[in-house]
Amino acid sequence: MDNAARAGAYADMDFDADILIAGGGINGTATALALASAGFHVMLVEPRSRAERKANDFDGRSYAFAISSMRVLFALGVWPRLKDVQPILRIKVTDGRPGEGPSPLMLTFDHGEIEEGPLGYMVEDRHLRSELLDAAEDAGVTQMDDRVIEHNADRSGALASLGSGATRRVRLLVACDGQKSRIAGRVGIRRMGWSYGQTALVCTIAHEQPHQGIAHQFFVPAGPLAILPLSGHRSSIVWTERAARAETVQAMSEGDYLDELRPRFGRFLGEVALAGRRTAYPLRLSIAERFIADRVALVGDAAHVAH
Repeated sequence: MDNAARAGAYADMDFDADILIAGGGINGTATALALASAGFHVMLVEPRSRAERKANDFDGRSYAFAISSMRVLFALGVWPRLKDVQPILRIKVTDGRPGEGPSPLMLTFDHGEIEEGPLGYMVEDRHLRSELLDAAEDAGVTQMDDRVIEHNADRSGALASLGSGATRRVRLLVACDGQKSRIAGRVGIRRMGWSYGQTALVCTIAHEQPHQGIAHQFFVPAGPLAILPLSGHRSSIVWTERAARAETVQAMSEGDYLDELRPRFGRFLGEVALAGRRTAYPLRLSIAERFIADRVALVGDAAHVAH
């Protein structure tokens, strides 16, 4: 082993995995599954325990999937495993003012006008997260309850230091650690963007009347209200308000919150009640100036946030 070139070649072979993904949210787990399905040895590192991430309690979060996104999950073997998927059959878009009802002028999209089935699908976070984790495990992804606290890159790979004190050498480190990515910060990747001065109030409601698979988008001066159909007599609400007003509404009691919502929502689905936690998300644009560095790639919110 006195030959430097040969020693370097052997060093290049000394890897714990091909790829380490830091962050086990939806984006991180989906990326791990896709790469493992392509034949790479993948490690998924996330500080929250797998049991915590697979918890079946409903926190009110749901996702709308376009047909292209559904096809990605189908190709990864996840889509057929999902529970309570709600097709979006029609989309109605209108405007108006709270308490005055929507404009009589309406833009309507109908799934019968296309040849590819529903316009989209609604999936609850708890079902998607659980099935992604199971599919990643089935695909051979090594999952670790830990966090990446430091890393160093050289010409052949990256050495990640974990909070537990362990180290892992990999060919590529993928940052899925959110819009305040510490990995991106360590390699000097800056961000550009701005706040929209608005906040999305998100919750799920139960209602008396069936939604018929119709999604509604109601534009009012403070921002749009989206009513997105879920399985059963439930809908996911994304209610955009100016930031200061949203903070006040989010702090309200459940009854006052519903009283504030009803003039915007109307009575077309009968009486409504909250069915899960309420959450609030400040709306902003945040984009990394670049998505790669030496042996590092950014994915998901670490790369770009568009809401």
